[in-house]
Amino acid sequence: MVSSGEQDGDAAASRVRVLETKYIELLEKRIVDLERITSEPANIGRKSKTGRLGAKNLTSNDRVEQHLELISNRENQNNGRRASVGSNTGSHCLSTKIRFREIRYNETTGVEEAQDVIEDETLEVEHAAKPKDADDIVWTRRFDESKKYVRSEVQILGMELREVFRVLFAGDPRMHIATESRNEVELTSPFGPLIQKWDELETLTKTAIEDNKWQELRLEVEERKRKSHMPSVEPDPKKTLEKAREDLGALLERIRSSPEIETYLSAIQTANTNRTIHFESLWTIFQPGELVYVMPFMKEGQIFIVKECNTQPIETSDSGRTNKDTRKVWDLHCWSYDWNGKHFTRVPIMFRYEEYGDPNSEREKLETDLINRGKLFRSYCARTTGEQMIYYEGETISHGSGFQTEEQAKADLYAVFYGRRRGRAAPLKASEKRQITGPVMVDFSSYLQHAPNVAVQAPMGNILSSYKDDECNCESCTSNIPLQENQRRHFDRHELDREFVSKEQYLLCPPRVLGYHLHTRTWLELNIRHFVTKETQNDDAFKRLQLDPNQKELIKKLVQSHTSSTQKAPMMEDIVRGKGKGLVMLLHGPPGVGKTLTAESVASLTGKPLFAVSPSDIGLDATDVEHNLESLFELPANWRAVLLFDEADVFLESRSSRNSDLQRNATVSVLLRVLEYYQGILIPTTNRIKQFDIAVLSRVNLGIKYEPLDHSDKSAIFEDFLMRVENKSDIEQRENIIEWFQKDSDAKEWFKPLNGRQVRNVLFSAACLGSAGGDKLTLEHIKTMAKCTFKFQDSLLFEMQKWTKQNEAGRDDNY
Repeated sequence: MVSSGEQDGDAAASRVRVLETKYIELLEKRIVDLERITSEPANIGRKSKTGRLGAKNLTSNDRVEQHLELISNRENQNNGRRASVGSNTGSHCLSTKIRFREIRYNETTGVEEAQDVIEDETLEVEHAAKPKDADDIVWTRRFDESKKYVRSEVQILGMELREVFRVLFAGDPRMHIATESRNEVELTSPFGPLIQKWDELETLTKTAIEDNKWQELRLEVEERKRKSHMPSVEPDPKKTLEKAREDLGALLERIRSSPEIETYLSAIQTANTNRTIHFESLWTIFQPGELVYVMPFMKEGQIFIVKECNTQPIETSDSGRTNKDTRKVWDLHCWSYDWNGKHFTRVPIMFRYEEYGDPNSEREKLETDLINRGKLFRSYCARTTGEQMIYYEGETISHGSGFQTEEQAKADLYAVFYGRRRGRAAPLKASEKRQITGPVMVDFSSYLQHAPNVAVQAPMGNILSSYKDDECNCESCTSNIPLQENQRRHFDRHELDREFVSKEQYLLCPPRVLGYHLHTRTWLELNIRHFVTKETQNDDAFKRLQLDPNQKELIKKLVQSHTSSTQKAPMMEDIVRGKGKGLVMLLHGPPGVGKTLTAESVASLTGKPLFAVSPSDIGLDATDVEHNLESLFELPANWRAVLLFDEADVFLESRSSRNSDLQRNATVSVLLRVLEYYQGILIPTTNRIKQFDIAVLSRVNLGIKYEPLDHSDKSAIFEDFLMRVENKSDIEQRENIIEWFQKDSDAKEWFKPLNGRQVRNVLFSAACLGSAGGDKLTLEHIKTMAKCTFKFQDSLLFEMQKWTKQNEAGRDDNY
């Protein structure tokens, strides 16, 4: 006797066989129908509520039945399409069903209403009250109350493409498809996720299903379903993938035909080819999850994770109102990483970008700017001897001060040789940024020859300089014209007297020149844009110099005569050709009487640079002294500068016959030889003229002794500084202050031991007192500083006299 359970089992098996037979018949019918698509309208209004594939309480047999029902419904819908559908959506339309809808505001009812529409004359769309499972894609256009188009919305209902999207966009926070409770995938124009992956998606539509890309997608889909405990019901994985590919192609084709999307697709193509992008399309290059490099804090680079980005710019206003200062901005939302005191955690931040113009016009502006900068670079390189001094205000890069030693030169040549042999880059020397103001000498040749920490190639910021010269010079390469043009070999060895043959030569010119800062005596990389125009020749400082008028006139005539003689044949020449062409003026006297100011005013009078040298620049090591001296005298000669040799007695002291002084004797001999043939203006200063070697004195053209300043000289200096304050309101009772200095007994006593430099220091310190209190410069401020300086000078003089007496009395310590 057969049990009821067995009867049920036989009935179920029989039912499955019937369903399988029906399934095969329907597939065969579908193939036939596709070959002869009829134009009869389809009735798609009837469908069981239990016909949804995603119902969780269905048995496997129920799922098979409903899958068959789904296929049947799709066949009916296909029968309802016109034969001309293929002209609208291409080859994809044969199996991809797109329903077009519009949502418009009904003025009568006051609510939004949705209705199906016909996309165009060649396409008849199903008219259903709701999107059905039989539709693969539902495309909805939304309009506002003024009947203006707002946006398009897309629903991906086709299971095949939906599952592929769940894998492709699993990590995109804009898709919201991580949960299985959402059967459809929704997108809103301008379809950011699709636009940013457009090339990848288009490649998929043109790739064979057997390709690794689709097979990897299939495995990922199956793995995702396995982890989600979702049974797979696809009868044929290959056909499922083909359906997904066709739906994807139809969707991309529909998006591409939308006028609003065309701009973004064009922007992507332009960004890939020309590396430029319009402001409105800036969002297309920032995909969620990507790392971006920004320098928000003190120009320090930092990495951020893209969180999301708006697809549309927004309008903002500094005043908070819509007026003339309204401007468009675009926000990029990112994740940073920080420490909150307890944990390391992500921190949301936002970068705001101001609207910019057409990138093509911006490119043209940039090109024009770079060409003009290149022309400026060339003009500075073309400056001849005597025209190299320019005023500079701004930031520079220094690789060291002083001069290149012989050991450094040898080490650099060694690095050059082995760097080329071994294909290594030259080591990057330490650099530092400096803010400078004042005259600089632009001179590439001198920089490369004398600056420390410099090898064969000139530095360019912190860029590594490669010594690897691996261009092949075989006959085949040297005769290869396209190769030479590609690498711009014809740009090499371009003489200064020849114009550039290509605008690229101007574009390639660096933004810096190489030079020497005269005040700090450092070699620098100078930004071309920070040069300022100033008059180099000025006699104002010379007029302010407190010196005997006859001596001033003598100095002026000698200097002007020497300057003019460099441009024409001299009236008289030495017996030995090349000797005695320089002008050596020895200035000696106590400190603070105007010796250094004389040298500075002479340079200003002639419009020449002042090249100051001190004993620290020459050094003490015998191996470096001669090398440094040659450099120190060569540079001002090349620049036609006034050479100030401050504290010259240190190296021009009388020679001695003692063996211990052989090094100093050698130094004096070198200086004597250099002096003999130096052709520029040299001004040595000293306050110990008695220590000078007699041979030095015989090489001096003019010697001037500076006497200690009397009160009238100091009064002139005092009054000059006061009168040069432009804003008269900054000084209280200027005339009374000058009268006090000239006639008051305290003023005469306090300023008596002070020299000219100390008079200046008193005034400058008093001005600081006044400005610190937010007040004017008053007589009380000057009295306070003058009295303090006098007391310090008096106590120092007392200690010096005491020390002198002790040394003159001799020592009683038995040594």
